[in-house]
Amino acid sequence: MKGNVLGDIRAEHDAKMLEASFWQTTDYKALLESYDRCIVVGRRGTGKSALVHMLSKHWHAKPKTHVMTISPIEEQIIGLRDVVSLFGENYLHIKAGSKLAWRYAIYMELLSEIASHYRMKNDLDYKSVEKHLLSWGAKRQNISGKIRKKLISILDTGKDVKPATRISDLSDNFELDLLEEVLFEAISKSNHQFVIFADRLDEGYTPDDLGVAIVDGFIQSVIDIKQNLQEKVIAFAFVRDNIHRAISKMDPDFTRNIEGQVLRLHWDEYNLFNLVCNRMRVAFNSTIENNTRVWNAYTANELQSNTGFKEALKLTLYRPRDILVLLNDAFLRAATHDRTKIIIDDIKATANTISQNRLNDLLKEYENVFPALDIFTSLFGNKRPDFTIAEASEIISQSFDIKEVNDKMKLQDILLFEGPVQVIQRLYSVGFFGLYNQQSSSYVFCHDGKEPEKEFTPGSKLLLHPCYWLALSVHESDITPETADDIHDEYDIEVSSVSEEQRKQRIGALLQELNNIPEGKEGAVDFEAWALKAIKILFATNLTNIELHSNKNGLQQRDIIATNLADTPVWKRILTDYQSRQVVFEIKNYKTLGADEYRQVNSYLFKDYGRLAFIINRDHSENLEKHKELIWVKELYDNHNKLVIKLPSKFLERHLSKMRSPQKHDEVNKQLSKLLDLYIRSYLNNKCK
Repeated sequence: MKGNVLGDIRAEHDAKMLEASFWQTTDYKALLESYDRCIVVGRRGTGKSALVHMLSKHWHAKPKTHVMTISPIEEQIIGLRDVVSLFGENYLHIKAGSKLAWRYAIYMELLSEIASHYRMKNDLDYKSVEKHLLSWGAKRQNISGKIRKKLISILDTGKDVKPATRISDLSDNFELDLLEEVLFEAISKSNHQFVIFADRLDEGYTPDDLGVAIVDGFIQSVIDIKQNLQEKVIAFAFVRDNIHRAISKMDPDFTRNIEGQVLRLHWDEYNLFNLVCNRMRVAFNSTIENNTRVWNAYTANELQSNTGFKEALKLTLYRPRDILVLLNDAFLRAATHDRTKIIIDDIKATANTISQNRLNDLLKEYENVFPALDIFTSLFGNKRPDFTIAEASEIISQSFDIKEVNDKMKLQDILLFEGPVQVIQRLYSVGFFGLYNQQSSSYVFCHDGKEPEKEFTPGSKLLLHPCYWLALSVHESDITPETADDIHDEYDIEVSSVSEEQRKQRIGALLQELNNIPEGKEGAVDFEAWALKAIKILFATNLTNIELHSNKNGLQQRDIIATNLADTPVWKRILTDYQSRQVVFEIKNYKTLGADEYRQVNSYLFKDYGRLAFIINRDHSENLEKHKELIWVKELYDNHNKLVIKLPSKFLERHLSKMRSPQKHDEVNKQLSKLLDLYIRSYLNNKCK
């Protein structure tokens, strides 16, 4: 029997098996149907290269469609670091230079392809780009090596040259606008389309500012190309989760430029079972159509049916690579015992090695964004696998007293945590711990690296992921198999496990708090804090990074700043129509608003703050009075094209009250949309006097 009867775990090394047994997941179908999410993020072993291969095959079959796959080479990326370091030490400068370089490189690859095509070359304005094409390398050379040589030939390495000057010179030399114009014209005339897949972006990757900025620049260039060439060129970049998290941590423009372009790869029991059964069918030349019957044909005893498959899955992180390694080893062991069916002993025989590999994978994957991860995970060795959060917090508290940590990054990581609960939340977000869900009576694990959206209370129950038990010599507990059965990715945001009665009590307490705050200077600080809580609750999934910010017109006054995620129609409208990615809520602990208040808000509206803001005051009505507020709103709109909307505390109070009913959790967004229409159609209509 072959060593890997179900195929090689690396897609690019076993195209025959991949193509014959490929399981079309919803992620695969989503990438075929829409180009909105061009940055595909997944952990190690989640099938990124398999997707690239199968998507390339799909588009290759389309007429007038050209597919290009870009895969940097490790040694060239390492060499590229020295060149890119000429852009200085500022992360934004390195990213800007990297983005220019990668964008140029991709444009040149496209132009080279067109120039060598027997028909499309007739539509190319060759003279305009001749010097660029002649200096670009041959098609057989890797893109990372060619752009490295190009940068060396252009950049002035003199010590007196400033990084900003080098970036500016680079932009002039590349003539990106010209290349873009020539490309667009040639592709439009020939009525062709190009599809680009950028894979293996972790080749030569080093987890420092320079390494992250090189990949960040590549990702930004992919997004720019897709937008600038109006989908005549479609580009996808496949990125490891740890690199994606590093970019989100280091790039201040991440929320605006990248976040909305990301598709996370998601695997669950159903998809993994279908993938495995497809491979079994091909490997053993089976003609059985039903997947459960296919599985049962090559397994025995406890491994039979879906229950047996779940037992095998417990030793994995719900990734194709894990289950294929496990089953390949199991079938190999069965063959040495002259059996054609695998049994649970075959699985357990390789379980120790698999478990240690899974733990090593976890530590390597997050070593940059979670440096102290190995310290925290080691604390749970030789213990039972289930804890309350209070018990886990007590164990983790030991790490805060460790004096012998010599690694600076690990020590800084430990010191940056506010306490044990925050550590537990991070361990949950990387899939080390699962959190008990009372409604489903099971433990829910997060395998996609997202920050947790769940409530962590001292009595909440945790379970260490079963795939790490053997590596950490965890003692078996009284946990029944059923309680650990439902191990799945937390893919969508789930509502925190708080009873309806508790929800009503918390909202009631917040409403009562407002009634106890006096108007004017005396209650200003308390009203700011109340408004912050209200905005966080009402717009929980629409706005992020909601925080109080010192008012530039008075150090004792603060307003609220929040990042607009544009995930509902009204907030998408605010971003699209008014360019407000950062949203300002000016807070006034009194009723009457005059010219000074509106002009003050006007002074905040520039760059990312766009042309729309809100004023929260103590009024009882959101309607504008004709000869007072309406005058100032119209003045700002007519003279400066800016819109300031009054959100009285009564408006916020009313919608907090409605939230007592879960069915009306999003009522505030509907009413905000209507309020926006009221301003545009009535208050700011030219007929309005």
